[in-house]
Amino acid sequence: MEALEKSIARVYSSIMNPTALLYRRSKGLLDYDERMAVLIQVVQGEQFGDYYLPHASGVGFSRNQYRWAPKIRIEDGFVRMVWGLGTRAVDRVGNDYPRMVALSHPTLRPSNDPKSIRRYSQQYVDLIDLKTNELKTLQIHDVFKPNYPPLRYLAQIEQDGYFGTLRTSLVNSDIKRLFLTFEEFIRRTPFAERMRTILKTLESKYNAPVDMEFTVHIINPEAARPEIKITILQCRPQGHLFEMDQVTLPAELPASDVILSSRFMVPHGHVTGIEYVLFVTPEGYFSLPTANERSLLERAIGKLNAALAGKSFICIGPGRWGSCNTDLGVHIDYADIYNSKALIEVAGQGIGPAPEPSLGTHFFQDLLESQIYPWLSSWMTPKPSSTASFFTKLPTALKSFWRWTADCWTACG
Repeated sequence: MEALEKSIARVYSSIMNPTALLYRRSKGLLDYDERMAVLIQVVQGEQFGDYYLPHASGVGFSRNQYRWAPKIRIEDGFVRMVWGLGTRAVDRVGNDYPRMVALSHPTLRPSNDPKSIRRYSQQYVDLIDLKTNELKTLQIHDVFKPNYPPLRYLAQIEQDGYFGTLRTSLVNSDIKRLFLTFEEFIRRTPFAERMRTILKTLESKYNAPVDMEFTVHIINPEAARPEIKITILQCRPQGHLFEMDQVTLPAELPASDVILSSRFMVPHGHVTGIEYVLFVTPEGYFSLPTANERSLLERAIGKLNAALAGKSFICIGPGRWGSCNTDLGVHIDYADIYNSKALIEVAGQGIGPAPEPSLGTHFFQDLLESQIYPWLSSWMTPKPSSTASFFTKLPTALKSFWRWTADCWTACG
């Protein structure tokens, strides 16, 4: 009871969170009578041994903002899905990947390479430990058991570099060769069709694109084509970027004029009149030895964001911005960059983890609602030997901004 009371108090006090206050100010809502309510829901899931978790959960969108193939239809929606509690689908974690499903072509992956499938599969699961009465994050292989009923729909076994469907009984020694792909779940259940119907229905009633959080229960996992139950946990209007005219790039752009490039799910639209670039150098960021020094950098970025209010500027830096793990990227909040026009995350050998879209996370939605373009980029092409060579490509106005940024960094400590 004491823990419940403290949790309710934290919900009520969250209206005074700096990020919430800044968001309300940006939307002209500071004088609005903000009213907070508490809704206590039953946790959806099933017991398996000492654990309690749903068969699948995640977040669904009625409009697919990012497409990795031209044939994917925007209006059919998109799902970001995990095994276990949906926290790993809606938060940007640094050490894991959900299964991304384009509902128009549910079996179409961004890459069919077995190495990529293994690399970008879910590695950890969030669940409730009933014995200790705690929320826990465990490695999937520590939770998998051969007798887990829906296992053959959620996981595949790696054999000779390829992934195969589970057709025979497993032994414990096979568990380490299992990877969460959701392949049979997508192929053998009506999940994609049902999600399309649900999302279209919600969109029609909201009169706007929506996103929703959900769980899935496989009712009869012994069947060849089992039935499923989808539970809607919450729904809200979907943050989206304003529609813009198609941008035409020069056909023969010299490589020497390219500062950043990406072929990985760039959003449709453009940012014009860029005056400043807030650039965090990869070598500078990853050379900061302590979390405290990286925290000082985050605060400096927040101060620059406030100083540049009303200006057209973009942010560029290494790794996954907004990740809770500072070793994977700059740990900032929405409140630190809400005035920016775009956030470009660079990655490459020796710089940061491979680009990974944050589609469906709360951080991603905050960017879209503020019309901040997220962009996943390879490192500069051609790669400069130093930070100085990067700035030789930028206009004089941006070079002067680099000096001004350095002065601000000194002033911020």
